[in-house]
Amino acid sequence: MAKKFTAPLHHARVLLARAKQASGDNRRGAMQDLTAIRSAFGCGDSLAVSIAAMARRSAHDRGAILWPHSESDETSLLTSGTAQEVAYGRDGAMLVLLPLASGDLYGGMIGSQDDEAQVEATSKGTGAHFGGAVVMRLMESYSCVAVAITRQLSGRLTTMRRRMVEAAMLSATGRIAAELLRRSATAPDRTITPMPVFAELAVAVQSTRETVSRTISQWEKRGLVKRVGSGLQVVAPHRLEELVY
Repeated sequence: MAKKFTAPLHHARVLLARAKQASGDNRRGAMQDLTAIRSAFGCGDSLAVSIAAMARRSAHDRGAILWPHSESDETSLLTSGTAQEVAYGRDGAMLVLLPLASGDLYGGMIGSQDDEAQVEATSKGTGAHFGGAVVMRLMESYSCVAVAITRQLSGRLTTMRRRMVEAAMLSATGRIAAELLRRSATAPDRTITPMPVFAELAVAVQSTRETVSRTISQWEKRGLVKRVGSGLQVVAPHRLEELVY
């Protein structure tokens, strides 16, 4: 049986208490990391604290290249913010392979090692980075970690396959509808927050900013979507589904 290498339970509780007692940005950052780790690996507080203690933490600005970097064997967890894995053609055209949000993994163990692909931050955020040996030991010692990484790999394949099908078979309108439905699916009221940047949305659906702007404006007039505060709400998801194909 693989030997557990987590910190003792008492030590984990002490680290968790310190995270909760920290002040200002340090406390928010520590608790943010723990929340993302619990979400990514499906583990409790004690194990999340132990995993956090093994990570190298970093902060980044929008537009930063998160991968590849000098520590090529690292696997990284996005603990806040959003990013995307992209590939560039020789003519400079960009293809979005995979959107990433807090709780998503990228890097060495997650298959982001393609020389033609890179991970770019689409907002300010933070990350936790783990050496390759640490990830292997975590997978061997804790089934929840192994299952979580397996699920993320499976999810990557599903998302990439779906995007390939959409790019080949759907019109620009269909791809925009599919993307809005996907982004709004996790919110109870189907509101996408913050408001999508049309230029970034255009890249994600392989269209132009003008087409995205015109299409969403038309849907607003027809009552399919509406702007609410700093977001965009999908008011009539069933009608958008009819526009996908």
